[in-house]
Amino acid sequence: MDIEPVPIAYTALQHGTPVQTSDGREFGSVTAVVVDEPVDVFDGINVQTAQGPGFVDADQIGQIFTTCVCTTLSWEAAASLPAPH
Repeated sequence: MDIEPVPIAYTALQHGTPVQTSDGREFGSVTAVVVDEPVDVFDGINVQTAQGPGFVDADQIGQIFTTCVCTTLSWEAAASLPAPH
C-alpha cells in the first residue's frame, strides 16, 4: 500500500529528503534548508546531486512533502544548479 505524501512547511523538511523535477524525476536530496535569518524568510534548499552540490531557490519549489520536494525545474535546469548558499 502506497502512503499518500503529506504537505509540510519548510521548517519540518529533513536532511536527505529526495528532490524531484517538475515531471517527478528524482535528481538529488536535501542537504540544508536555507533561511534568511534576520527576516525569517525561506530562501531555498541546498541539494546534493550526481553533478555535485547545488542550490534550489524558494521560487523554484512547488511543494514540500514528507516524502519529497517537488520543484518547478526541468531535468536540464536541475543538472545545472548554481552553487549552494
